[in-house]
Amino acid sequence: MSTSGQPQFRYTQTPSKVLHLRNLPWECTEEELVEVCKPFGKIVNTKSNVGANRNQAFVEFVDLNQAINMVTYYASSSEPAQVRGKHVYIQYSNRHEIVNNTKGPGDVPGNVLLVTIEGVEAGDVSIDVIHLVFSAFGFVHKIATFEKAAGFQALIQFSDIDTAASAREALDGRSIPRHAPPLFCFSHCTSLLFWHC
Repeated sequence: MSTSGQPQFRYTQTPSKVLHLRNLPWECTEEELVEVCKPFGKIVNTKSNVGANRNQAFVEFVDLNQAINMVTYYASSSEPAQVRGKHVYIQYSNRHEIVNNTKGPGDVPGNVLLVTIEGVEAGDVSIDVIHLVFSAFGFVHKIATFEKAAGFQALIQFSDIDTAASAREALDGRSIPRHAPPLFCFSHCTSLLFWHC
């Protein structure tokens, strides 16, 4: 356990060659990420400054065993990983690779999904049904529905980016199990401005 009460690792996660690092210093550089990880293997890709506080990152190793070695080392070490004196929390990512590291800050995935529900009119799918489908992946903070040129859409806010990514990966292109199953098409929202109270 860390001093903040958060576990440093999630032991039940499936290993991945992509690691999710949290509690990084603000505006952590790619060089700093590589410096922490390079004793364990070759880094092929990074995505830094993600999350609402820009203090999270993803690091992709060339090989799964290298990522496992890093997680195993810090899980058994009395000294946690550190960047600029801050304790860094490391866990396996739900991602199997970092697809694109050239996106601008506005394209970084967030914890809100924009969902397009095809083949329905507004009111055909209730917020309760949407909540039931998406809460299977984690706590849903807010849901907003509306009609746009693209069709009936909803914004679903989760607690974190990984939960939103898991829901998107599992449900993209799937049907709601109802009388007339509509299809989902997902994209990550890049701004949470519309959620400010």
